[in-house]
Amino acid sequence: MSATTPNTSRRPNPGDGPIQAPAPQRYINEVDNRPEANMSTLSHLTGAQASTEYSWRAPSPPHIYIPQPREDETLALPAFMAMGYTEEERAILVEVTGNNSWIGRARDWKYAWRREAQSILTFLQLGPSCAARDLTALRNDGVTMLLVIRSTMTAAASLLSGDKAARALGIESAAVDVASNNELIAAFPRATRIINDHLLSQYRRHMATNGTVSQPCGKVLVFCESGNERSAAFVVAFIMNIYGIELVPAIQYVQSQRFCVAFDDDLKYMLNSYQDILKAQRDVPLAPQAKAKRRRDEVIDEDGDVDMDGTGDDEARFGGRTFVPFQ
Repeated sequence: MSATTPNTSRRPNPGDGPIQAPAPQRYINEVDNRPEANMSTLSHLTGAQASTEYSWRAPSPPHIYIPQPREDETLALPAFMAMGYTEEERAILVEVTGNNSWIGRARDWKYAWRREAQSILTFLQLGPSCAARDLTALRNDGVTMLLVIRSTMTAAASLLSGDKAARALGIESAAVDVASNNELIAAFPRATRIINDHLLSQYRRHMATNGTVSQPCGKVLVFCESGNERSAAFVVAFIMNIYGIELVPAIQYVQSQRFCVAFDDDLKYMLNSYQDILKAQRDVPLAPQAKAKRRRDEVIDEDGDVDMDGTGDDEARFGGRTFVPFQ
């Protein structure tokens, strides 16, 4: 008969008091020695392990995802919707900017095409600075204006301009200078106005000369150093402005014609803010106008007394209300 080891453990008695749990180990961050990085958290107390380091900065805005359009998707741009033009100018721009559509089926893209300009709209091209120096291509494409989007430092050094090519071809040139990308949103309306004013002048010139206008009557090449960032953002903003479409389909439209455009998150956030500005501008005319305050002579009778016996005041105050406090 073998001896058994006595069981020295005993069940706790009610009088022993609550069972004391062992104190948790102090959390020590070996990578970050800041006090906030060494705080014990619920995840640490429960034994969970962080998959990456904590970030103590303000949270970033959500990423704006631009999906690939379906191959069977077709986007027909609506009629001209920009504001701030006379009825005569609006009628001309509706005719000039119409008949633009896009099919979601992506065409074959060649890497060498990034050095060329692509037609985004019937009257608008997007490309790099080298495309603005190709006089043969500009002449064959019927470009009538060169619009450069550049930084103020580049403008001061005269490193990027379309003036020389414009003089050689006898066409117009313009520039929009910004100190940084933070100023792009303020420059979007200025660039849009430059393009539309040029289309208006071309239309009127053709009408005065020939009595009729064939479309496109003018074509603008928008360019920057690469044709993929600043100038591409301006073209997207232009499409959002004059056609009233939102950010995602506008980027899809431009990218379907020039596949190499690159929009980082900062540019997308800026264009998204510009979308909100355009929406607010369109909503203001639709807001109901406040009723004018009644004049004093409308509530004073012929004897000069304020009419307090009639029901006019009550009708004006309670006339349109549906809630009845007492039955």
